[in-house]
Amino acid sequence: MQLLASKDKERFIIETKDLKINGNTLSVTIVRRKENTSPLPVILTNNIYAGPIDGFFGKRAATYNYVGVVVNTRGKRNSNDVNNPFEHESQDIYEVIDWVSKQPWCNGKVGMIGGSYLGFSQWAAVKKVHPALKTIVPQVAVGIGIDYPAQNNIFMSYMLQWIQYVTNNKFTDEADFANAVKWDSIYTKWYKSGKAFRSLDTISGKPSKIFQRWLDHPGYDGYWQKMVPYREDFSKINIPILTTTGYYDDDQIGALYYFKQHHLYNKNANHYLVIGPYNHGGAQSFGFTYVNGNSIDPVARISIDDLAFSWFDYILKGGKKPEILKDRINFQVMNTNTWKHVADLDKMHNSSLKFYLQDKKNTSSVFNKPETKNFTTQIVDLKNRDQKDTYYKVSKKDSIKMTNSVAFESEVLDKDIIMSGNLSGVFNVSINKRDFDTDTSLYQIQPDGKSSLLSTHIVRASYAKNNEKRQLLEPNKMEQIPINNSYFMSKKIEKGSKLLLLVGVNKSPNWQINYGSGKDVSDETVKDSGEPMEIKWYNDSYVEIPVYKD
Repeated sequence: MQLLASKDKERFIIETKDLKINGNTLSVTIVRRKENTSPLPVILTNNIYAGPIDGFFGKRAATYNYVGVVVNTRGKRNSNDVNNPFEHESQDIYEVIDWVSKQPWCNGKVGMIGGSYLGFSQWAAVKKVHPALKTIVPQVAVGIGIDYPAQNNIFMSYMLQWIQYVTNNKFTDEADFANAVKWDSIYTKWYKSGKAFRSLDTISGKPSKIFQRWLDHPGYDGYWQKMVPYREDFSKINIPILTTTGYYDDDQIGALYYFKQHHLYNKNANHYLVIGPYNHGGAQSFGFTYVNGNSIDPVARISIDDLAFSWFDYILKGGKKPEILKDRINFQVMNTNTWKHVADLDKMHNSSLKFYLQDKKNTSSVFNKPETKNFTTQIVDLKNRDQKDTYYKVSKKDSIKMTNSVAFESEVLDKDIIMSGNLSGVFNVSINKRDFDTDTSLYQIQPDGKSSLLSTHIVRASYAKNNEKRQLLEPNKMEQIPINNSYFMSKKIEKGSKLLLLVGVNKSPNWQINYGSGKDVSDETVKDSGEPMEIKWYNDSYVEIPVYKD
């Protein structure tokens, strides 16, 4: 470490400053290469994870021949202000860019980079674009209010762990965050207790105003909308943007939400997407050899850093456009060792398969619409907290957890298919409650008997048609629940495989539990569960699988 520190002193000028921004103190780290004496474009990162990573981000930019500037959010490092994650980025970053653009080492051009929260920060920055901000590279960007702290309006238990991670001290509480045993026991204790989700912070021993405030906004309302561009705001974003995400990225839904909204509201959006077999870490660093147990095609093992900084060279220094960006959407088709390039998301596929909720035993093909209407009944006792997990036996080698789900298996595929895009479709259901949270998974069962996950989808039924406004179900009446914002995948599924579709109810220590009473789900307790939940899944329900045919 001493040797590295002495090398840094030889190569870089590293300064730290405290800026007064909007009446608050923000700590800034500036890194320049010693041999660069002329003003350069600045690569700015807005970072809530204050610590050694600030120096790394700054040095990375300097190594690629830029000035690296990293600003920490309110309440971090030397700031004594209140740390309210996500809430002030839009206004603070505008002022930081203004300050940066006027410094003698800046040539007046600023670009931004970073992943996850740091990706969200860039979308916050373009709520009102500063004239000096010339491009952003949001990687695996958190879709605030879209995929975190709630995914499709279902709050996740993990949000409390994350809040404590970034607010326990002026840096990050690594030991607490990594204490999986502690957090698992907190989630399990809450789950077993049957108490309201709102009590999770008290059960953890550390009440949290932030946790409570987030729970007060179960719909995508003004609280979330003001943090990032909303609807027509996207039409005013006219700087070039490069988004990266992955098929296994926890924030893929958020990253794609911004991409879709930008293109929806701005027909001339200069916004590129690179997506491949990457997880949350990989899509902001480099393509790994294995992801989620899958061997990754050699062509996908690219450096996301090199891609990002070659993009900066292209936009900020008049360099060559990165080779991979042959069209707006650039996606790697797993198991083919190829990239494909299309102008919009709809062109990623040119056909589809509708997988109806029926079993191969009752039909020649699950992909044919049933001739007679029928349903599969599922009963879930939400009171039962000692339920044993159940598994679907795929083969002698493999089984898949299917607790609180109903399984539908397809016939053996007689040819290769390329799935490319998002699952869509509709569930036609009748339920004896006013609400429930659906849980859907699509698996490939390979010819060798191993399974691999293709896509998942969860949604609060009452928000499925409109994530801003709750529309409760009418008990025992046929209702339609659309499937939107599922996980995106592009993969060749080999001939001889089968598809396994699991549909059911989201009931887990990792998420809020929706008892179906119609009350605010954060306030519901096991006492609100009443009789067991009974769902009729009608066989004209289908999950539509996007398919690319040559």
